[in-house]
Amino acid sequence: MSKKTILLISILFTYLFTFTLIPLKLIKSQIQQTTIYVDPPSLTAQINEEIQINISIADAIDVCSWEFKLFYKNNILSGTKIVEGPFLKSGGQTFFWVQNFTDNYNATHGIAWVACTRLWTGPGVNGNGVLATINFKAIGGGTTTLHLTDTILGNSTAHPIPHTTIDGNVEVFGGDIAIINVKTSKTIIGQGYPTNINVTVENQGTTTETFNLTLYANTTAINQTQITLTSGTSTTITLTWNTTTFEKGNYTISAYVWPVPGETDKTDNTYTDGAVYLGIPGDVNGDGWVDVMDLLETAFAYGSYPGHPSYDPNLDIDANEFIDVIDLLIAAMNYGQHDP
Repeated sequence: MSKKTILLISILFTYLFTFTLIPLKLIKSQIQQTTIYVDPPSLTAQINEEIQINISIADAIDVCSWEFKLFYKNNILSGTKIVEGPFLKSGGQTFFWVQNFTDNYNATHGIAWVACTRLWTGPGVNGNGVLATINFKAIGGGTTTLHLTDTILGNSTAHPIPHTTIDGNVEVFGGDIAIINVKTSKTIIGQGYPTNINVTVENQGTTTETFNLTLYANTTAINQTQITLTSGTSTTITLTWNTTTFEKGNYTISAYVWPVPGETDKTDNTYTDGAVYLGIPGDVNGDGWVDVMDLLETAFAYGSYPGHPSYDPNLDIDANEFIDVIDLLIAAMNYGQHDP
């Protein structure tokens, strides 16, 4: 091989090496852009649990100061503590300060606004590490973004360092109680006689809850009880409405479960059943009169009980789950009465 050929090959390899290496360096530089991020990127917690997150930095070059604001929903998290991480002080002494750390930045969000600068001269810090660590307490169910904004990085020549940010999120599992059905045993009730109302409730949350259930006729509370349910379970509670002190007329039956700690979905805490009529005992068809039709209807169902084809709970005036002579006597004693 001639010297000329060897020279040409050498020039060719130099050319290829030079002009392929530069783009690779550019690509590597773009991939390794400095990043400030929430670590871990996603967390789950229970109500009243303490959690901790880091604000970290990756692929840093010559960092001498930093600053960030972190926003979070104040009905889900409450900030409790913030401390400087080891990243910047690995290069020497630092000055760390908290500009603002409050749950009441505005009506919906809290803020962690902190900054740090070096107290030494020379090159800044390179590499990866933790800028700050923040502690929160989970106070409400739901999901909040941990949003980084107004982030600043400065280098040893007091110039800003280009960088990207990555937010995080926290999901808090809290209580969630729902009423899924309300069913009255009757639609026509004799004034002064009781009726049973079935209320089905479900624990749709992630923790065992003890809660209060209140039953209403229109806006008047007619019964209440306390229930304990484990996560994912439901139960049907039977409550009795004693109608003795209520005026005759139409009533709407509803049930309400009082919110448990951390409950955010309250739309299903109320359930309304259909209307019921409170009238003269024996007015089993609700037309305002106790007449021969009421007596006949009750007589035709005589001897029936729940599950029997002739049983109608509206005819069971005394609500003992059996249509007997007592029901016939009640209707007969009020025969001829009517509402004004």
